[in-house]
Amino acid sequence: MKGLSIFFSRHKVLNVIVCIIAVWVIIACYDMYRVDVKEDLPACCFEVPKDSGHYVGAGYSFDIYDHPITGKQEFALYVFGNLVKSTFTD
Repeated sequence: MKGLSIFFSRHKVLNVIVCIIAVWVIIACYDMYRVDVKEDLPACCFEVPKDSGHYVGAGYSFDIYDHPITGKQEFALYVFGNLVKSTFTD
């Protein structure tokens, strides 16, 4: 029975890891929706340093600025430091 208890504990650990990853993906998608679709600030990120336009979350970050001519919000999304999406114009 010792081997069986090890299986169940590994199974529980795997379930916890999958749940943590799922919650992270949901939070990141929610922030992406707020920034991209609603043109609002991300809900689960902190602006570091204050008034810089750089928002940092858990493993992802945004650079958010208003376009100088149109005033429309532009952003860049980074996941683990890699640029994933950018709406900045030249």
